[in-house]
Amino acid sequence: MNRHLRGLLLLLVFASSLSLATPASAVSAGLEIFVGGQQMGDGVEIGCVDNPDGVSAHCQVQDLVYGGEYPLVNIDEINIDIDSDPVVTGVTGVTNLFSTTQQITLLFTLPIAPIPGATLTGGSFRGTVTDNNGDGATISAPTGSALYTSQIDGVNQQTLYPNPNSFAAGAFLSANIPSTNFGSPIPSLLGPAALVSIGIQLDFNLTGNDSASFTSNHVVQAVPEPQTGALLGIGLALVAIWRRRQLR
Repeated sequence: MNRHLRGLLLLLVFASSLSLATPASAVSAGLEIFVGGQQMGDGVEIGCVDNPDGVSAHCQVQDLVYGGEYPLVNIDEINIDIDSDPVVTGVTGVTNLFSTTQQITLLFTLPIAPIPGATLTGGSFRGTVTDNNGDGATISAPTGSALYTSQIDGVNQQTLYPNPNSFAAGAFLSANIPSTNFGSPIPSLLGPAALVSIGIQLDFNLTGNDSASFTSNHVVQAVPEPQTGALLGIGLALVAIWRRRQLR
């Protein structure tokens, strides 16, 4: 192999290693809880434990009660995985402790390393609503909002099940909220630069003393650089030419 071809292949390997580089450690996600538009407390730092890979973490909390003297909502479960790609995915369970319908908003935020160029985004959402007291249960998207909204740098991006979507369960029964998504195959929808954070907002009206559970995710990745793709193509073409010459 001549020195020019060898140099180009070394450049190709270096460029590929840059494109595959990932941050060295995982970060913690935060949770803000709102009832009727009023924030409960100053936010929750979800207990996250780093995985051995050094770039992801698992976060889990249970039975967080909010509302002070008169409890309003119980966070039954938060069981999510975060990744520095970045990715937020997992399960959230909530019970309305009040006797009447309440609007409950959960906002998950994951700090990220800046992605200054265009991004590819995608996400999914599904869930259940369960009646706990024999009078049926209903979950619905609030006016001007959606059950699921993806966020980049605190700005709303894509919605799933916007108002007036609603789902109902009979007495002491559960009903499914069917799975839906955007940017499928995830991620493939062109999005803006992501400089500070990505997030998921879950926003819903839930009938009194009833429960809901959600599985949701949000994925954001940098758009592959065309220069890297072009360099890879040139390198592979030159290797093919060299091999053909060697076989003569």
